[in-house]
Amino acid sequence: MGTVYDKLVDQAEAMVNIINKKYVAGNRMAYLALLSGVGSCRIESYPGAGHNYQAVVDAIHNCYARDNTSGIDTGYRDGLYAMIKVAGSFSALQTLMNILFYQLKKEKEGKAQFKIDIQEVMSKVNLLISENRVSYEKEYISFDSWLERNSKFAYENYGIKLGKEAFG
Repeated sequence: MGTVYDKLVDQAEAMVNIINKKYVAGNRMAYLALLSGVGSCRIESYPGAGHNYQAVVDAIHNCYARDNTSGIDTGYRDGLYAMIKVAGSFSALQTLMNILFYQLKKEKEGKAQFKIDIQEVMSKVNLLISENRVSYEKEYISFDSWLERNSKFAYENYGIKLGKEAFG
């Protein structure tokens, strides 16, 4: 009998398998719903708890460990890129950054089954922030301090530059 989190990861693994079948069948946006926690792809410990992106990322890595030829890593990457394309709202950006930081944490701790090309991903994220900065600031009054904190965290923990830090 596992913990509540273990059960959540099990639930997420079942969803990863469903989503990956859709991805392999040609739905290149399948992982977007899972990563974002949209509709039936929301993974939460109880109704209203909110989407648990960590359980989803852990499930993706667990499923990949069992079958590294099924395209799960590629689907995950494409899902991240899809999130970048549609992250026009601050909440979507925040979810994206939470997923990326958790992925990087797993990589740093040696717990990731695969790595993402963080330089490529961050160049797209930085462009996203640059293009949407005004709307993020309108939506979230403390956006500048949020970005400053996240930039500091990204650089200190992973050596990556985020936001205005990336543009010099």
